[in-house]
Amino acid sequence: MCAVMSENVVFQLLQQVPLFAGLPAAELRTAAKEIRSIVKAKSATIFDEGSPADACYVLTSGRAKVVLAGEQATEVILGTVEPMELVGELSLLDGSSRSAGLVALEETQLLRLPKAAFQQLRNNRAFEDKLVVHVTGMLRRATEQLRAIYTYDSTERVAWCVARLAIRSGRRVGATHVISPRPTHQELADMTGCSRETVTRILAQFQKARAVSVESDALVLNDAAFKKYIYVEDAATSRLEVARFV
Repeated sequence: MCAVMSENVVFQLLQQVPLFAGLPAAELRTAAKEIRSIVKAKSATIFDEGSPADACYVLTSGRAKVVLAGEQATEVILGTVEPMELVGELSLLDGSSRSAGLVALEETQLLRLPKAAFQQLRNNRAFEDKLVVHVTGMLRRATEQLRAIYTYDSTERVAWCVARLAIRSGRRVGATHVISPRPTHQELADMTGCSRETVTRILAQFQKARAVSVESDALVLNDAAFKKYIYVEDAATSRLEVARFV
């Protein structure tokens, strides 16, 4: 479903996206003229794995999950997309079909940036340099996820996963990280390659050890209990941020 949004509002939203921040206003306004705003209901597919790629998207509200199809209607969640993040750009770089699907986790609004407009922005060297760093960061996170799934046991995988969510989308409160909205046990299972029952059992163990606490719509992590995972992720994030702005 399309949502009416003025070019000026689109321009202001683009300025809030780290990848687009700092681009000349004239170039962003030109791109804004080509952008359309769309709204997707909870659980709606935004694009399918294997589909042709003719645009990338900026998520402006809500959340979405990046998924791979598994056997017998199962799926693997590669990650979540939060507001002011770009998604779907990789297929525009090499002209391939979508390597994963994108599904709304809740009602979600996105800006659809056509391929031609995206390629026009790439003529700006500063944007292209930031794009390289952006893609490198994605590859590093994907490598870390593979390492976690194939070398950690189930308890370590769940610990790594909640720590990753805390760093990416949580907020720090004193010696804790607060993840809100609270991920479901099934979402954590799909991110870690565990069963939902295994995730439930491990989270109960974490609660008993006071490593986590569960609130009505939040998961609160005791940083000291997850420092092995939180500070490794923090260090990687810091390296990427330095590379982005130096």
